[in-house]
Amino acid sequence: MANFDQPTAPTSFPVLLGRDRSTKVEIAEREDVIADVKSPLSRELTKATGVHAPTTTRDETPLPQESSQRPASPPKQVSDVLLCKEEALSLQSELMEAFSAPAFQKQLHELGRFHGVGTDACRAALLQLVRSTQVEIIPRFGLQGSQAGIEGMLSAFKSLETDPDIQVNDTAMKELLCLELPFTPVQEVRMVVQRPSTKHRVMDLLRVQLIEFSKSTFQLEVEELKRQASVSDAAGGFYHLPGRPDLALLVQQVLLPQYGFAGSKEGVQDMILHCAPFVKDPDVASLLDRVNDRLGMSSAACERFRDHLVHLA
Repeated sequence: MANFDQPTAPTSFPVLLGRDRSTKVEIAEREDVIADVKSPLSRELTKATGVHAPTTTRDETPLPQESSQRPASPPKQVSDVLLCKEEALSLQSELMEAFSAPAFQKQLHELGRFHGVGTDACRAALLQLVRSTQVEIIPRFGLQGSQAGIEGMLSAFKSLETDPDIQVNDTAMKELLCLELPFTPVQEVRMVVQRPSTKHRVMDLLRVQLIEFSKSTFQLEVEELKRQASVSDAAGGFYHLPGRPDLALLVQQVLLPQYGFAGSKEGVQDMILHCAPFVKDPDVASLLDRVNDRLGMSSAACERFRDHLVHLA
């Protein structure tokens, strides 16, 4: 973190980086079966993962009179899935944490090496790996731990796809599941990388940092720094956090050259000054706050940092 008592820009970027529902169980179950039969996606996921959506037979037993206490609602079927934004964000966060875990990433890259990146076999194996992780998490959000539950999750995300926060997390998850093609020296072309000159390119720069700093290993390091911080640092919402600039630079020295900045402390300061004029845009400001939150800052500290950048612009 920079010393803001001096008139210079900070020496490091604090790195730009819910259900009261009544369910109509019988109707939902019948629709779930119909959807499973008709949906091409359902058939494809069944083929790839070996997980079949549950089927049901009609129960002719007369329904008992409703008592004063209603039984607990069963897991939601595909037809009645409805997640509010807060629930969807929580689900995305748990999925990102699982996908960024070292054990998962090891499996991910092992299957890429075994099957070959970009092959049909690799895509099928990746789908199975992802689905096996999802079915362990989604029951905590009232969804079935099955293919039908996965389709319900995707349907719920679809209804929120225009929300900026949902979009950011969706991009982050895709990045975590991305397998790069093998490096080919013949295709290497040295070129001058242009610095971000538009809002969308600046948001790309922030987003890649958000992805890296959302990983569980990095978050553990941030929490350790916060435990070791002084009382005054904690009282300030960790606007200043000793050790954070060096920790952040481990990632920034790799990412910044891809956007035309040096992978050094000077490059970080240069990036901050370059991005400052864009912070007045609400979308950029929101994304910047999410990145700084990943660096341990409180909401008040995030706002304070934004205000400082506005004055630098």
